[in-house]
Amino acid sequence: MLVVAGCGAAGAEFVRHFGGDVTVVSPSPLLVCQALLPAYVAGNVEEEELSINLKPFFRERGVVYRRGEVKFIKLKCNTLFSNYRTLRGISYDFAVIAVGGESCYYGVDCRNCLSVNTLEDARVARERVSAGGKVVVVGSGMTGVETAYELSDLCRVTLVEAQSRILPAMGEKASVYVRKLLERKGVKVLTSCRVEDVSYEESVVKSSCGELGFDEVVWCAGIRGREISGLDYGKLGIKVDESLRAYENVFAIGDCAEVVVKGEVATKTALEAERQAKFVAKTISRMLKSEKIGLNTYVPFSTNKRPFAILTFGEKGLIVRGNTVIASPSNLIYKLKRMIVKRFLKNFIV
Repeated sequence: MLVVAGCGAAGAEFVRHFGGDVTVVSPSPLLVCQALLPAYVAGNVEEEELSINLKPFFRERGVVYRRGEVKFIKLKCNTLFSNYRTLRGISYDFAVIAVGGESCYYGVDCRNCLSVNTLEDARVARERVSAGGKVVVVGSGMTGVETAYELSDLCRVTLVEAQSRILPAMGEKASVYVRKLLERKGVKVLTSCRVEDVSYEESVVKSSCGELGFDEVVWCAGIRGREISGLDYGKLGIKVDESLRAYENVFAIGDCAEVVVKGEVATKTALEAERQAKFVAKTISRMLKSEKIGLNTYVPFSTNKRPFAILTFGEKGLIVRGNTVIASPSNLIYKLKRMIVKRFLKNFIV
């Protein structure tokens, strides 16, 4: 029996590429394209444009769907445990962990902060920012810069980054270009500015740059693999080998995994999630046919040393590949990104 934990981009793509019997365990059967969540929060995209219910797809494929959230795993017993009303064990021969990521707070109390990490988070954020006011966006990775730009039509936005430039995982050309875009939209950009505390009672973010007043705070400062007890975690998520195995018969893919191959760290993007899913589907198919196969090494396309990203700001956009930046003042890249999302979701329409 093969069990997949999670049905985001990584989990859904694994099911699509794997030809055998599968059981999927996930809190929801909804597949969400997270790349459009910043636009959704600002009211520029609707839910039907970025999500699809996978139940009809599962039925057509003969996939068993069980509602629940995997909480821990007993590796030597080949058993996953999920909680939906009651804790229950699910036995497996192979398991694919694709439970996604969760926000990193770095010791800051962010219990009231907004997030755009999941559709549920984004729904709350959309409602609370709709009245406008002052918004502090913490973190200037891909999600942070897009969120700051999208919200600038509704709110007075301050973008806070602890490192010396925004988009620190990208090349300097991308950082300079995006900073200019944001400042032209009226976004105040603070770099080398570390958040120390967030007080909703005082409506103040306390930082190394001083106090910043706000009506809402949107936390976009990093993602780490969602926690499942029984697995070994690194700084970024579940530790896997170069074949994406967390254990002999357990694989981890997508945002929940810390994928390091030959010293390069795979980025946490939908593109990487899809490629990892396809790789693991082929690997397990080969393992089921023969117990004595040698495992291949996964080759990431987008890494910390050579990242790839498509960023959109309203109808403007840019493509980043390593130190190369392709910018378009027109809506060509924006249309490309929307087309990619539409085609991806179309794969699951029956």
